[in-house]
Amino acid sequence: VKFLSSSEYTCSCDGNSMLTHPAAADGATALYEAAKNGHEEIVELLLSQNADANKCGKTGLLPLHVAAQRGIFPLYLLLKSKLISPTSKSRVRQTGISPLHLATERNREDVLEVLIKAGFDVNAQLSEERLRLYQDRRSTALYFSVINNNINAVHMLLEAGADPNLDVFRPLLVAARQGCIQTVTLLVEHGADINASIPTHPTTFPAVYLFSMKYLPMFKYLLDHGGHALSCFNCVNGNGPHPPIKTTLFHCCHQFVS
Repeated sequence: VKFLSSSEYTCSCDGNSMLTHPAAADGATALYEAAKNGHEEIVELLLSQNADANKCGKTGLLPLHVAAQRGIFPLYLLLKSKLISPTSKSRVRQTGISPLHLATERNREDVLEVLIKAGFDVNAQLSEERLRLYQDRRSTALYFSVINNNINAVHMLLEAGADPNLDVFRPLLVAARQGCIQTVTLLVEHGADINASIPTHPTTFPAVYLFSMKYLPMFKYLLDHGGHALSCFNCVNGNGPHPPIKTTLFHCCHQFVS
């Protein structure tokens, strides 16, 4: 961290006199910058002097968030004993994003494992403000792992109790679209709703079939595990005209939630 080398900003007895450096226009604290850049010794020093781990940077993220996001080895080892404990889970919730989201977005499996063991909520959802940043309206860490096709992370989250049915556009649909039978199987085994529909999409049959028709073994697996087959032959519009689909499925989902 550049500004730590200046004698003008040496660490005080409570570790807080230098937490915001004049050169940091974004208001980032020394602890935040140290965590972001993987300087574990400086992080440890600041925390030993009672630096505030619950002060956000301009982006609204805490030092723990940015450490989870960056995942710079061996900082994740420090997370467990040094950076997690002083971070308030209530303060994390107020930020509208969990470190789990950031760890899964960047495929930081080692950090994800530490955070799960530390008791962070695997079903935490993005705030409305933050999920607007994603066109597909994703809200859970599980969704991030599925869309990244990270089977190990998906398995860790599901084993820790992640609910596969929280996102408006279900992770099962994403996995089917990717043609990943391993992820589809994991999700179904942990309670994913095979017959879920996509809001505003004018079909009466399970939406997952739209994405699995090209993958016959997957299609058969879904039918064998509770998929509604008869609904594929019953259309509410009969032989009449069908409503046009003017947007992609993701955009339809976006319009519904907005």
